[in-house]
Amino acid sequence: MKTPLSCLLFLLLMGSPTLAQCQFTYTTNGGAITITGYSGPGGSVTIPATINSLPVTSIGELAFEENTNLSSVIIGTNVTSVGAGAFFEDTAMSSVTIPGSISNIEAFTFQGCTGLTNVTLTNGVTSIISDAFYNCCSASRNSGRKTS
Repeated sequence: MKTPLSCLLFLLLMGSPTLAQCQFTYTTNGGAITITGYSGPGGSVTIPATINSLPVTSIGELAFEENTNLSSVIIGTNVTSVGAGAFFEDTAMSSVTIPGSISNIEAFTFQGCTGLTNVTLTNGVTSIISDAFYNCCSASRNSGRKTS
């Protein structure tokens, strides 16, 4: 697992383009990365497709739990799974872009994201469990690819 301290050392050696990667904590398993946490400043966050040349294939359970600094999230195109409650009660998040590499949006993934007003789905998302957006008062769901 990466820690912010090891990322600072890595930044000194590699330069500033890796700064965004250091905002994430993650585990490596079988040559793939699972995001397990986020320590960045918030705002608009893009979950990268790769970190250290390894594909980011999943977001762990509760990885972004109660992060009130996120305003929007774009999930990288290599991500195929998102753990339960990954964005639980991220109340300031107003938009999320979900790539088609994620075919199922699980229950409670965005529970309590009361500021969520824009969900963009790309081709490939085939199933949204009924409680995926539980208690997201601002979000609405339709059969199109973009919900506002």
